[in-house]
Amino acid sequence: MSKVILEQASRRAFIKATFLGALSAVVASNNFLYSQSTGGSGNLGVDPPPAGFISLFDGLTWANWQHEAHLDGVWEIADGVIRLRTDEPPRVAGKDYNLSTAKKYKNFKLMLDWRLTGKPVVKPHQWLMDDGQFHTDAAGKVLMKDNLTWGDSGIYLRGVRAAQVNIWCQPCGSGEVGTKFKDTEAPKEERMKTMPSVRADKGPGEWNRFIITLRGERVDVTLNGQDVIRGARVKGIPAEGPITLQNHKDGVEFRRIFIKELEK
Repeated sequence: MSKVILEQASRRAFIKATFLGALSAVVASNNFLYSQSTGGSGNLGVDPPPAGFISLFDGLTWANWQHEAHLDGVWEIADGVIRLRTDEPPRVAGKDYNLSTAKKYKNFKLMLDWRLTGKPVVKPHQWLMDDGQFHTDAAGKVLMKDNLTWGDSGIYLRGVRAAQVNIWCQPCGSGEVGTKFKDTEAPKEERMKTMPSVRADKGPGEWNRFIITLRGERVDVTLNGQDVIRGARVKGIPAEGPITLQNHKDGVEFRRIFIKELEK
């Protein structure tokens, strides 16, 4: 082979190596920027659990979840998140369309990210007082009030709706505990513990983070780093049950779902 041909081949190899090196650097840079923008590893819902926690969602499969056949086309995994579809097929009577973990839990600390993905619209809602009761008129009729909303969902602790930690667009904010199951015989001070002390929700389509702690009948909720519920009581809650994601037929997504079981 002539010296000229060898020099040309060497030049081509050098250019190829330089190009591939630059391309790798760009990909690595983009992956880093993506990771920063999503607040995680760049793998969307797939992050290692914090110390002491275990992961309930691997970003790819229904391991750890009761995803039965009738939930096909209802709950799906896409882009590393658990997503509730808004075009679900007709429901079958007697079937549960919420999504629950396979394992039952007693006392625990649950950490998860969620976001409501609906289009913001103004709709009438029941109007909640500070203690979670509905505003009513003199005749006892529940008063409705226009409110901007982009969805509704929730987390059922130990699998029961009475222990729902709400995800919604009410002015009081998400984290409210079991609105429809307030114990009217309980003192007002106890009822007020079920209402968020501050609205800590982010805007439409943005990711939020819950840290929910359940010990016995008492619930604490942190939303986006702010304590919104402290010591709310859920009277008569079962001793154990699954973690359940509510199907309210509104668009919602979940990711980075971690749990740590507590002794008491």
